[in-house]
Amino acid sequence: MAAIAHSSLTNSQQLGVRPWLAGRKGLLARFAATLQLWHRRVHERQVLASLSDRELADFGATSADVYGELATPFWRAPPPC
Repeated sequence: MAAIAHSSLTNSQQLGVRPWLAGRKGLLARFAATLQLWHRRVHERQVLASLSDRELADFGATSADVYGELATPFWRAPPPC
């Protein structure tokens, strides 16, 4: 709605600017980014679960590695390498 401007408000006033709401844009953006990250993790784990032992061996993973990764909740960050 902030993109809508009335002709009487074009010089010095901006439509949709609320100082009490200014910090919430960052909060909403972080929330959306977190949801996107979680969705990507779920998708990557689904793909990982569908790989065969031969495909896992191509990049040096074992089925035990896969089971360990699948047991980790999607909201928990993987350990740093």
